[in-house]
Amino acid sequence: MNRFKKIWDLVSHMGIKDINSSSGRTYILNNQLNVTLLAIMILLSVIMFVLRQVNNTSITIASYRLLWMMGITIIHIILSYRKHIILSKALLIFSPPLVFIVVPTLLGFVEDDSFFNYSEMIIALSLIPQLLVRPSEQKGLYISAMLYYLTLLIIHDELILRLESNELTASIIYYDIKLYAEITAISIFIFINCSIYYLKWLNNKYEKKLIDNNKDLDQHIEELKATNQHLRATQQQLIHSEKMASLGILTAGVAHEINTPLNFISTSSVLLGNAIEDLQEGVDNKQVEETLHQANEILDKGIEQAAFIVSSLMTFSYDGTSKKAACDIQSIIKSTLLFTKAKTPIDLTVDYHDEIDESVYAYPEKIHQVILNIIDNAINASLDEHDKLIKIHSYTQHGSSGNYACISVYNNGSNISKEIGTKIFDPFFTTQETNKGTGLGLSTAFNLVKDHNGELSYINHKKGVEFLIKLPL
Repeated sequence: MNRFKKIWDLVSHMGIKDINSSSGRTYILNNQLNVTLLAIMILLSVIMFVLRQVNNTSITIASYRLLWMMGITIIHIILSYRKHIILSKALLIFSPPLVFIVVPTLLGFVEDDSFFNYSEMIIALSLIPQLLVRPSEQKGLYISAMLYYLTLLIIHDELILRLESNELTASIIYYDIKLYAEITAISIFIFINCSIYYLKWLNNKYEKKLIDNNKDLDQHIEELKATNQHLRATQQQLIHSEKMASLGILTAGVAHEINTPLNFISTSSVLLGNAIEDLQEGVDNKQVEETLHQANEILDKGIEQAAFIVSSLMTFSYDGTSKKAACDIQSIIKSTLLFTKAKTPIDLTVDYHDEIDESVYAYPEKIHQVILNIIDNAINASLDEHDKLIKIHSYTQHGSSGNYACISVYNNGSNISKEIGTKIFDPFFTTQETNKGTGLGLSTAFNLVKDHNGELSYINHKKGVEFLIKLPL
């Protein structure tokens, strides 16, 4: 079937450069109509040959007509192959009436039973130029074809009656109704072809309108693509800006954490100074060695903690170009909490009892930001409570919908109303006072979780609200 389709496409597009243009489509139809006609002529010729063999009869003009038409279709294929498309189209328009009506009549072959059918045949064949010619593009060929068929329709009966070799029974009847028959045939011809012309004119009109609309649509699509790219770039900038804003809010926490390794380093420096003085005063080397070992251990702890702070800060400098990697969710929670200690004058508990034994394939820096934004939102929500409390719990959830690593952030703040709940993850929506919140924290977190094919939702409890982050394992 595919091979037949390839052959059909090859024949249909023979000699055509632009198959998508309006004229290109009529050229395709021209080739397809010719090939179909060739196939019909071959089939009919085979049938006529078989009938002649069965009935033991000789070849007639009727059989010759099929052979002549077959030869014309082969010439048409050659012309199309050599890219003489207009000439091949003209051949298919003007040759059928000559082959089936005019030439047999000139040779004296006129049949009683088909005499009254010739008008119908001419009208039917006049549809070929209507199919193959666009008047707006090939006006001369179109007018010539219509005049040619109209002339044939007017003179064919008279031509048959004058050139008949034998007396036709039909001619006796025909002379009585000749005028009415011709008027009827011409009226039908004009009606059918004018109707088709009008429909083609409407089609061309709407086609031009459609082309113009498509151009406008293409332009709008390009504009939308440019706008979409701009929005994506803006979104990345907003995500990064929100992260930088979060870092600005938590600068005090970073300063607080840096004090700890600085204290370690300061202590080790004092111990080193003492060891140097002991060496100068001639104190026992063993005691000095113990002091140096102690100073070294303290210094290592300070450097290790400083390195952890720096690495945690680096993950927050994400610029949108990182790649997914296997992540330890509980390590991400620990490093994120490092920045919230100074800002969290409330009771914050973390539950790691349920170990997440599988890694999450994610962008680490994005998960950092999600957790940071959720915790920051929980802190702000709990500020008005007397017994302020935040609980963080990580665990694995297995179910029919899939396996997830879950991070629960609970605060004992007020419940979220349905009205606020419908907008809580919308960009720039905030319940805080003016200049105290950007409204991008939860929106950014929601979109970052969505980037991981995960879910971010909230659950109202009797005393507080739980935000649940679900990331697919």
